[in-house]
Amino acid sequence: MQKEKTFRVLFLIILMLSAVPTCYGQYKISGYIDAEQKNKTVYLSLLKYDEETMITENQILFSTQTDNSGYFEFKGQLLSEKDKLYRIHSNINTIKGLQLVSDNEKSNYHNFIFSNRDTIYFPKSGSNWFGQSKNSNLTDKEWRKLKSFEEQLEKNNAQIKNKEAQQQAINDFAERVKSYSEKNIKHPLLKLLAFSDIKRNDFNIKNDFEKNEVFYDGILNSLKNYYGETSYYLQYQDEISKISNVILQQKYAFQKKLNYTLSILVFILAFISIFQFRKLKALKPQIAIQEISNLTLTNQEEKITRLILEDKSNKEIADELFISLSTVKTHIRNLYAKLDVANRHELASKLKNHPWD
Repeated sequence: MQKEKTFRVLFLIILMLSAVPTCYGQYKISGYIDAEQKNKTVYLSLLKYDEETMITENQILFSTQTDNSGYFEFKGQLLSEKDKLYRIHSNINTIKGLQLVSDNEKSNYHNFIFSNRDTIYFPKSGSNWFGQSKNSNLTDKEWRKLKSFEEQLEKNNAQIKNKEAQQQAINDFAERVKSYSEKNIKHPLLKLLAFSDIKRNDFNIKNDFEKNEVFYDGILNSLKNYYGETSYYLQYQDEISKISNVILQQKYAFQKKLNYTLSILVFILAFISIFQFRKLKALKPQIAIQEISNLTLTNQEEKITRLILEDKSNKEIADELFISLSTVKTHIRNLYAKLDVANRHELASKLKNHPWD
């Protein structure tokens, strides 16, 4: 009885231990390379979102060799639980080092979306190594649909030769891919890869960012929600921040230039205003003199005016000119009317610079 109980406990422990890898997920990447050379080295690489056509040593995670039948296999639990972009490849010519080849005759790599829970299998496919695959990852299947959509757009635009039409085709490609992304794609990695394809097609991201910042911010937010502040999010954030900074610097430079130009205009206008004011101020006495010169004063009025300027009283003027006081007052009223003044002080101010013959 005791032995049976012990056996059951051991059985449960073994069962629990065997289930642990399943809880955390276990990936498997396997297949065949149809190559004459045996023991070919096969590499598994983790890619940044804009490295689909780039190859470096830093990308490589693991490597393995094919057996005599060309079979290879990667498996374990060390990949990310999140969907990421991977590549499997094998160099055609080992002497030339790392290389990516993809044409009508042969290919030596395959990019795919994968996670620690998935499996992918590559059957023999002749000289197009990894040309066919069976991937359990659903996001990868959605990516293939996006790629097919983009390839059809590029095929339609391939025959365009006119430069202006080519630029229009680039803009059209970008707008259609953006529209496809917004309507048909939910996974942030696919949105990111769509952005990368638009950028790689020589589209002016900076101009479009100024017009439609919401599209690019949406990608950033979805990346943060899914991946947190890790590699894909940080790489994209850095790229968008650089674009945003360039736009801000250009706006600042324009504003600075505008302020500088306006400052010069204000200075010029101020200088002209001061010059005109001083010129007008200098001309006022001359204008007044000219106006007075144009007036016709009688001989008696001129005499009375001189005496007023000498600060003589009406009585003193009458005595000096041997005329009555009432006559003096009449002449003074006529002078006031001709000179458009109201009193002796105004008359004196107006005539102080008048040249008398």
